Amino acid sequence: MTSADPIGRALAVSVGVAGLFTSAVSAVGGATACRPAWSEMPTPQGANSFYGVAAITQSDVWAVGSHYDGVDDRPMSEHFDGIQWVIMNVPTPGASGAYLRGVGGVSGTDVWAAGYWITTSGLSDTLIEHYDGTAWTIVPSPNPPSSASYLGTVAAVATNDVWVAGHYLDNSGIYRTLVEHWDGTSWVIVSSPNAGNGDNALNGIAAASSNDIWAVGYQSSTPGAASSTLVLHFDGNIWTIVPSPNLDGLTSSLAGVVALADGRIWAAGFYYDGVQGRTLLLHGDSSGFETMPGEDFPGEGNVLNGIAASASGDMFAAGYHYPNGTSDYQGLIEHYDGEQWRRVSSAQGASYTYLSGIAAQSGGEAWAVGNTLTATIAESVCEIQVSEGGFVPEAASGTLGDTVGWTITGSSSHRLVDASGMQLFDSGPRAPGSSFQFTFDSAGTYPVIDRPERATSVIAVPVDLPETGTTGVPLNVTWSAAPPSEGFLFDVQIRSPSDRGFRNWRVRQTDISATFVPPASGAYAFRARLRDSATGKFSKWSPSAVVTVANP
Repeated sequence: MTSADPIGRALAVSVGVAGLFTSAVSAVGGATACRPAWSEMPTPQGANSFYGVAAITQSDVWAVGSHYDGVDDRPMSEHFDGIQWVIMNVPTPGASGAYLRGVGGVSGTDVWAAGYWITTSGLSDTLIEHYDGTAWTIVPSPNPPSSASYLGTVAAVATNDVWVAGHYLDNSGIYRTLVEHWDGTSWVIVSSPNAGNGDNALNGIAAASSNDIWAVGYQSSTPGAASSTLVLHFDGNIWTIVPSPNLDGLTSSLAGVVALADGRIWAAGFYYDGVQGRTLLLHGDSSGFETMPGEDFPGEGNVLNGIAASASGDMFAAGYHYPNGTSDYQGLIEHYDGEQWRRVSSAQGASYTYLSGIAAQSGGEAWAVGNTLTATIAESVCEIQVSEGGFVPEAASGTLGDTVGWTITGSSSHRLVDASGMQLFDSGPRAPGSSFQFTFDSAGTYPVIDRPERATSVIAVPVDLPETGTTGVPLNVTWSAAPPSEGFLFDVQIRSPSDRGFRNWRVRQTDISATFVPPASGAYAFRARLRDSATGKFSKWSPSAVVTVANP
């Protein structure tokens, strides 16, 4: 497997995969309903890698990357139709490696993907492909006088107005910014500035309108110097550098950017403080930018690879975190609710997992893609919509530790309150276009009320246990992802095959799990609730979770 990609030179991540891939269109079964917390989606497996994702509509989502065919890397694309992910045929420009890094589109019949490929002479040339609703085709794209040109990001404004960005290696061995534009007929290179005499590269691009385009990446003042943030803006005539801050650290880089309808711009990336990577979030406009803190995993490296917005107060950023001194990457998702960035639960649990791209649609739907050591990974979230008409949906389910999201889609402010009496959360007034998140660590059924509308909703979180078991063999029953807050307790009930109803099994517990040894075959059901010992208030019982036990 060959790779000559220096994208993200300031912080390199290499992934190796091997196996067989079929070029025929194929789908994956087992589609699951989108939930109000991030959850994993089945994707076709094989030696595949995801790098970019774009959401045209809620049922028209594209992810691009590469796959290994046993000889070399080939460009790869998958499509989500609202039900399942399907591998789509993508032409390859030559016999050597080829990669798609970014994707964007105007409609389901006008989608663009960009990357690079290795020529027969060993050079890296730009690669642009187009999907017309029927098939992907390679569209000729120019290259600067260079031994290496790379594209990594796409912004589509209209059928005759599409932008891609990346970088190329100049004759002195320094990376310089590269921007290309589609005018409906052909791709042309558009002059773009560089901020220093060292490496300059663009990793993300976004469009607010045809005369308001933004690109972000990194720059170095001199060859070999530490990188710092780079922000470029196109006003309809020329690209210019916009001042951008850098937090105290040895190096900084931006990986993604989003342009909001209200004129604000957000960018995400990382900086290195000499000990570990930390998330970097900037917001501003053409006059300049300022930083806003994210919520890192303490004592670990944290990196953001992309950012997307459902609304001005409902944004997500995705990347990965890792314990210092290790390469055991884990996915990282952070959420902005209109006031602050907070870390939210993410679905993946496999070692060496990172998220490389994220996309969102209005209404609180978002998708993130990435990779493990051996497979692609995709996640989605469909936040609960809150308006003057109530909650949509009115009832939702989660798993232990899920961060559930609500998005305010109405025309007035809404206030979401825990209606159990335990005072678990109170969002305060949330303006239209903003959002709210709360993590449900423990099993139970939690009523939610919208004030002042007084519409109600419920979040149901079941106990976690295996689906099957064996008589006499211990199995683990878990009713919370974290210990209870001070003054809170758990009640757990069981219904054995011989029971007519539920009976107490563990009462007023602070433990979050226990071992159960089934004495006989049959179906055993468990449920739990959270109790406030000071007030006597409690959640409703969780939905029943059932384990079916067989004799050995």
